[in-house]
Amino acid sequence: MKLAWAFFRRDAQIAWSYRLAFFAQFIGNVMLLAVVYFVGKTIGSQSLPALQKYGGSFLAFWLIGIALTDCVSVSLASFAAQVREAQTTGTLEVTLMSPVRLGAILVYSSLWNYFLSAVRFVLYLVVGSFMYGVDMSKANLFGALLIFVLTVLCFMGIGILWAGIVLVIKRGEAIIMMGGVIVTLLGGVIFPVSLLPPWVQSITKFVPLTHALDGMRFALLQGYGLRQLGPTLGTLSMFAAVLLVAGIGGFNAAVEAGRRTGSLTQY
Repeated sequence: MKLAWAFFRRDAQIAWSYRLAFFAQFIGNVMLLAVVYFVGKTIGSQSLPALQKYGGSFLAFWLIGIALTDCVSVSLASFAAQVREAQTTGTLEVTLMSPVRLGAILVYSSLWNYFLSAVRFVLYLVVGSFMYGVDMSKANLFGALLIFVLTVLCFMGIGILWAGIVLVIKRGEAIIMMGGVIVTLLGGVIFPVSLLPPWVQSITKFVPLTHALDGMRFALLQGYGLRQLGPTLGTLSMFAAVLLVAGIGGFNAAVEAGRRTGSLTQY
């Protein structure tokens, strides 16, 4: 725990030392919300049939989609970026010689990013509720918190697995960008997956974000309780367990393969 706090404190101090960039990111988030707001105004306040089960508001639907996807982006980019930076700066070998396992260092070094993601998530909801009139009066905050944590764990596993792949292939920015687009499309971030062709909808069931967004929207917009959210929480828990095991196992296998071939520090 002390080591995790040390990493968190270090990254917080680094971020705070660049105050302009620190505050600029939140200004960018608010500007993105303005775009969402005016798109919602363009569509109008009428209840859309495809969104009826979430309350019918496109603005509320899209707001939660963007807010939760932020933490997904952190998972997909953060771990691989750390590995890539260690390769290019020549610190990977030193890190591997540390008594702390590389996987633990990756997780500890991402705590600050996840904290900021949670802050941005709350920012999206507060601005959307108080400035844009998104109705969250029935919100089940505890249920939403559980879904947020499980979503982080799901995509943490994917992110760690991707970091292992980066160890092997060295450059994968285009691949992860394509993967992010696919997840956004199949996860129902901007539009409900019910609008997709039936055969595509069957694929979306294997995307954790699809279940996470459904549960988050039901919890915040419809006030679903834990009993109603039970199937979603169970599904996300299963995804989290499988993906974390696969991610850690895949990453460790990539490290061992790199050690055998001597390619760990190549970039």
